Amino acid sequence: MTNSVAAGRPRHILLLGGGGFIGRNLAAALREAGHDVTLLGRTARSIDGAVVTALALTATDAILRLIDARRIDTVVHLVSTMLPSSSTAQFEHEQQAVIAPTIALASELAARGVDLVFVSSGGTVYGALPRERAREDDACAPISLYGEAKRQVELALLELHAARGLRLLIARPSNPYGPHQALDGAQGLVSVLLGRVREGRALDVWGDGSSVRDYIHVADLARALRDLIERDVRGTIVNIGSGMGHSLIEVVRTVEAATGRRIALDFKPARAADVPRLVLDVARLRALGMDHARPLAAGVRSYAAELGLAAD
Repeated sequence: MTNSVAAGRPRHILLLGGGGFIGRNLAAALREAGHDVTLLGRTARSIDGAVVTALALTATDAILRLIDARRIDTVVHLVSTMLPSSSTAQFEHEQQAVIAPTIALASELAARGVDLVFVSSGGTVYGALPRERAREDDACAPISLYGEAKRQVELALLELHAARGLRLLIARPSNPYGPHQALDGAQGLVSVLLGRVREGRALDVWGDGSSVRDYIHVADLARALRDLIERDVRGTIVNIGSGMGHSLIEVVRTVEAATGRRIALDFKPARAADVPRLVLDVARLRALGMDHARPLAAGVRSYAAELGLAAD
């Protein structure tokens, strides 16, 4: 692991999937620190005053031309077409649209000496673990196809790191929430709950609400990723979370307290792809001095306030 402080050197950074929830927040954090950021996404558009260029991950040659033209030194990979509940057909599509082209691109990045930061999924790659918190060196046994897709990319990239010298960082974030996340999406419990508050609708709960997860405000995630990029932390895997677990029911109560409104719950049978508990061990991140996670209650209050949903 390398940890040389290089925050004073402006980077030329390419965000693959830069128009998404994490990408928008990370781009803002990087630009604020003075880095040059290029965004690629599914559709061409302008967001937050920046242009997102539409370029599929399968367009390896075009991406490499852009990397050369913009003198990109760091690529951050945020692309996925799947959700934790995705089907076999969606997994097969992911293999063609994301997994194979990611490996092809990473091979070329190794040849060019360009850094690659792969944002994986700390919430799904580990699977069900007997210990209290998941550590980076724990064996991974994902139980969802989404987690399996992330793990397949991780393994291929680690092989390229070992065999070809790919300058690689794998970041495993927990469950992020915050600005620019869809309030009516199929993932992101905190945002979905705030969406239900806004609409006055009930939340479907798969199981009894006792499942425990680790939540992190997206601004804290973006700051940690920025630190890891700036300080050249490479050749390792880093969990990025709060290190604290909260049950679904606890999160519901936290959102209710922040908004002053009750949320109706509609309980459904548990799903096989959901592990009962997944909390990240963030000792490695803390040892690097890059743990910025705020308590869940504080994060939810600030997020609700930004949405105009905070209690008076």
